[in-house]
Amino acid sequence: MRLSRSVVFLAALTASAAFAGKPVLRVNGDEITDVDLKLAQRAIASQMQGVQANETALLRQTIEQLIGRTLILQAAREAKVSVDPKEVAASIEHQRKQMGGAEAFSKALAQAGLTEQDLTRMEQDRMMVQKYVESELLSKAGAGEQEVRAYYDGHPEEFKHEQQVKLRMIVAQVPQGADQAQQDAAKGRAEAALKRILAGEDFAKVATDASDHPNKANGGALGNWVREAALTEFESTLKGVKVGGVTDVLKNQQGFFIFKVEDRRAPGLTSFDEVKDNLTTFLKNRKLDDSIRLVISTRRPKAKVETLNPAIKAAMESPAGDQKPAAGATTQTPAAQATAAAKPSPDAPKKP
Repeated sequence: MRLSRSVVFLAALTASAAFAGKPVLRVNGDEITDVDLKLAQRAIASQMQGVQANETALLRQTIEQLIGRTLILQAAREAKVSVDPKEVAASIEHQRKQMGGAEAFSKALAQAGLTEQDLTRMEQDRMMVQKYVESELLSKAGAGEQEVRAYYDGHPEEFKHEQQVKLRMIVAQVPQGADQAQQDAAKGRAEAALKRILAGEDFAKVATDASDHPNKANGGALGNWVREAALTEFESTLKGVKVGGVTDVLKNQQGFFIFKVEDRRAPGLTSFDEVKDNLTTFLKNRKLDDSIRLVISTRRPKAKVETLNPAIKAAMESPAGDQKPAAGATTQTPAAQATAAAKPSPDAPKKP
């Protein structure tokens, strides 16, 4: 299940909660440490996405987010949310394997100043937040088709698209720093693939056999509609290719490319059926974000917050400024999330 940004963000904050450190704040008796604070500042900074903020504003925002995280955890405990220790252990084991085994895992923990017991507590809190959101809040965040349709009909400007194409591609990658022999070899592979296509072989089959890109598993399909303008250096070439046509071998710093134009459509309005599922998810997540904020805003005035650090006290007493809460950090319109066609595919070649 895809959860909202606020849930992901709260989980990221919660993941810092068990580090040993000096307490700088207490929320209803639960301590927040200086290490929690530093880690949360990093998490929030990554969510700001270019928003300018002075140090005091960022510190204040971080404190409020940590208080919010603590209040959500307390709400989860009050709701008697439980986490199966076996689930926690399985998650830790998965992380151990991802790190490359027990030795690498232990080394990473040591470098972070953590014990496995610390990590287990962190994971338990993270799972508790997620389970609380899923069991107590998500069920109230539905979006019916009538509501989704009403949003679509009421915001046509958000669902306009530019000229777009559907593509398949074959890539013969050139390693970074490749010598001439490696470049020639990659070009040779691409030319051999094109020769097969021109001889009548199916493009998708050749892509599956010969492409170096992961999307070869899908016959080289780029997936959603792609803006021609997003393909930058290849745009002028692709505009000259008819539907069903194939390009010559094209080159950039990533390697050698062959494209097939599967379909093309003029600028217009993305259909409701195309955006329905993603738009439904967006509206559900927006309601879920609102529910999370409501839990925090309801509990915040009643919370006993003790400041144990002069800098924290000063930040909390400073003006809030114009900063927006980082849990919603960059609010995208539904079209930005629902209309993948309005953006270049993540598989599309990038400008060198």
